[in-house]
Amino acid sequence: MNYDPEVEKNDSWSEDSANSPDRKPIESTKSKIFLFVLGVLIVVIIGGGILYLFSNRPTNGEAISLQSKVTVMEEKIAGLERQLAELQGRNRTSGPDPALLLQRVDALAHEVEALKKQKKPTAESKAKPLPPSKPAVSAEKKYHTVQKGENLYHISKKYGVSVEKLQKLNNLSSGQSLRTGQKLLVSPQR
Repeated sequence: MNYDPEVEKNDSWSEDSANSPDRKPIESTKSKIFLFVLGVLIVVIIGGGILYLFSNRPTNGEAISLQSKVTVMEEKIAGLERQLAELQGRNRTSGPDPALLLQRVDALAHEVEALKKQKKPTAESKAKPLPPSKPAVSAEKKYHTVQKGENLYHISKKYGVSVEKLQKLNNLSSGQSLRTGQKLLVSPQR
């Protein structure tokens, strides 16, 4: 083969032909295709979203049902708010003011001190002998609550009353048993 320098120039030119101004680069074509496909995908996604929104709109009956549910929920919320306001109002007015209570306690303490001073015996009252007095008789009825294991005999000994008197005061028969928690009259009103 003969060596031809022009052929060599053509060969070197063909290797650099990718960068020649007449040929379009392959990379720019690929990027244009990619952008075109990306644009088409975006349009399809947006169009599908719009179709989805329009196809899932509630019908007139569903809209009325949703509106009635919202109204019911609003009424419930209003009721709960009223209840909360009532509870807060009760909380504010439920008890007396602690400062007022402290003042009342102080006033009562002063009254107790004044009463103690009045009841202190003086030297004259100590010197005078008191006239003999009758033993104090209780004007109140006394009751006894029956405990487990107690009977009329034990109760009569405890209060110094006969069994017969206890039976008579409480309308009990001689064979009648007692119940735990039963109240018995142990001393009559005088």
